Amino acid sequence: MRRLNLSQRVTLFTTLGLAVIWLAAILLMSSVLWSEEEEMFDQQLAETAHVLLPLLSHVEMADAAGLRAPQPSFDIDEALIYRLIGRDGQVVQQVDMGGRMSLPDLPDLSDAGFSTSSDYRIYATQFNAAGHALQLAAPMAERREAFREGMLGFLLPMLALLPLTWLLVGWIARRALAPMRELRAEISTRDGSRLDAIDASDWPEDLVRIAGTLNGFMARLTQALEAERAFATNAAHELRTPVAIALAQVQQLRTEITSPDQIGRIEALERALQRMRRLVARLLQLARADAGVGFSTKEQDIAALTQLVLADVVPRFAADRIKLALPDAPVLARIDPDAYAIVLGNLVENALQHGSVTEGITVSSGPGPVLEVGNGGPVIRNLDGLPRRFSRRDGDGFGLGLHICEQIVQQAGGRLELLSPLPGRNEGFMVRIHLQGTAPDGSA
Repeated sequence: MRRLNLSQRVTLFTTLGLAVIWLAAILLMSSVLWSEEEEMFDQQLAETAHVLLPLLSHVEMADAAGLRAPQPSFDIDEALIYRLIGRDGQVVQQVDMGGRMSLPDLPDLSDAGFSTSSDYRIYATQFNAAGHALQLAAPMAERREAFREGMLGFLLPMLALLPLTWLLVGWIARRALAPMRELRAEISTRDGSRLDAIDASDWPEDLVRIAGTLNGFMARLTQALEAERAFATNAAHELRTPVAIALAQVQQLRTEITSPDQIGRIEALERALQRMRRLVARLLQLARADAGVGFSTKEQDIAALTQLVLADVVPRFAADRIKLALPDAPVLARIDPDAYAIVLGNLVENALQHGSVTEGITVSSGPGPVLEVGNGGPVIRNLDGLPRRFSRRDGDGFGLGLHICEQIVQQAGGRLELLSPLPGRNEGFMVRIHLQGTAPDGSA
């Protein structure tokens, strides 16, 4: 189940709270409306009874023959019905109810007032001077219909308020929580190469405090990272000269020794010093990558840079293994030239070290600001883990080359893509780097 973000949670819970209040208002409104309508209908029923009683009593007294008023045609379920009763309890006049209902007897004055049956609300008057009382009944269906129409007229606009409330509360929540999204965006831009303080001067007080805590944490983290980088850089610098001197002396010693056993040991020592020299170089590159060397506001012709870098980093014995495919037109990309040299040098060295010795290494660029370095060899699984620091496969590598490349490429605003097998083949490995820049046709 997808988790709701903070603005969605505020919108949901606020709307639910308003819905509870809305339901309570509906219940209260229905109770008040029914009570008020009952009071109004009862008042009308009583007033009508008191108006009809003298009229019907007068007609009864004037009709000495006991003739009854003509019975109108009406629906008994929707009309008022009446019964005129004498003091002796006998019915003097009544509407023909067709046996569908019976009004309660009124034997004495104490029965005057309101009563309710299943379908009618009945009002009985007291006996007047002529000795007559009137029972007047109004159908409950009319009252229920009036109540339903009144509630419907109230509920329709209230129902329309629910989606409007959801939209309004959602808009308010998004506006109110906009500083939270800005804070998240600011935090997401911070990494090992950027730990500057977050400016929270225009945000609410709570976020100012959170940003202040984060700024303090990043300040301490910056100090720790700078100390680590300074140590790695200083150590690499301090080791580079002694390693170079020791390597030179070992190579000189090798020319002076003729014993096969001693030559074997000297060669092993030379290999160890060569490995240490490469490690020192990687540590220096890592320190530069951590310092953010890849970013550049100027565009460079990476096609020309590729030729210069390959001429400098590829050993003479391996030059014939490089298959270069570069366009004639410039390929412009925004990356520091030294950083590009570090990236290309690491990729070519990895290809020479881990690629198939029977196949060449392809280095191509374009169309667009793209660099590709591919080599033969078995298919590599778990490509996502390769750029991690100190993540390495079988061999004598250090697990730093691809990590340094990815870090520099990201600093330049680009993207590093790993492919295995090679496109169109069932084996091999390729690193494709997408940089920001201008293609030869002028497109970005």
